[in-house]
Amino acid sequence: MRLFLYRPDHERLAARLAAFPGLDIAAMDDEKAVRGADGAVIDRHAVRPAAAYASSGLYTHGPVRAFFGVLRHAGTLRWLQSGAAGHDAPVFPLLARGGAVICNSDAAAPAVADYVLAGVMAAFHRVQERRDRQRAREWRRLEFREMADTRWLVVGMGHIGKAVARRARGFDAHVTGVRRNPAGDEPADATIGPAGLARALPEADVVVLTAPLTDETRGMVDAEFLGAMKAGSVLVNIARGGLVDERALLAALDRGRPAHAVLDVFEEEPLPAWSRFWSHPRVRASAHCASASPGTVRRNDELFLDNLERFLVGGPLRMQVDPAVFPGAGE
Repeated sequence: MRLFLYRPDHERLAARLAAFPGLDIAAMDDEKAVRGADGAVIDRHAVRPAAAYASSGLYTHGPVRAFFGVLRHAGTLRWLQSGAAGHDAPVFPLLARGGAVICNSDAAAPAVADYVLAGVMAAFHRVQERRDRQRAREWRRLEFREMADTRWLVVGMGHIGKAVARRARGFDAHVTGVRRNPAGDEPADATIGPAGLARALPEADVVVLTAPLTDETRGMVDAEFLGAMKAGSVLVNIARGGLVDERALLAALDRGRPAHAVLDVFEEEPLPAWSRFWSHPRVRASAHCASASPGTVRRNDELFLDNLERFLVGGPLRMQVDPAVFPGAGE
């Protein structure tokens, strides 16, 4: 069986992959060349993989378009292990309609949740102001906000939303989760449906966006949403830039409500140099890197290897995406 993956991932996992008998490796390097385990070049049109591993490293700094181009045109893919939590990119429905099983990943959840807590605490503790005072050699006390007794609204209670909720509750914050179909087992003090969001917004000190980007959620954070937010509140977006009307957010930040925005994702990425988000005093912007930790890589590798073993013996796969979310899949 031919497995297709990013060359740095093969180099990292070569010894463990060698334990799988009959595995034929094809790996794409940063120059978009494909080579076998022996280093011999393989024509990209002749790769024809049955399985593939799209790691987080491939997404962030690898030849991701060329990699998925091979998968699309091969027509042989039966299983894709993705290192991402989301599956809203247009290529996934195409692969699913071609008969591939898509598995996503929860590996980033701990790292992203840490990022969220760090960003909120930096806002609460006025970290930038402290640094400015230090630089100016100014001995001045700055009050800060404690996490305890703050109210959090986590919009989207998937793996990342749940990890955020657990950490916030560990600081004695009150957490309300927002989920399309509340199950009752969420690690939150309360869970509501989307219809209750408007009522909960004015009470929230922190609003965290962890929802997928869909037709229903696109642009959900608009002028009305922002106008309902509490004075002094913090908005965090680690989901997708398309959830937010960015012009409305900049206008709201200019008015001071929300008081701060922690943004790791944007409508256009990379964020253009001319964007006001870079310099806005109420914004902490980062380059879609909330999951950029060695732990994410390690957990993704373990999930991939476990699923590879399951796939080879015909067992049930972990983190399999419901084919129903991909229009036309299985027809």
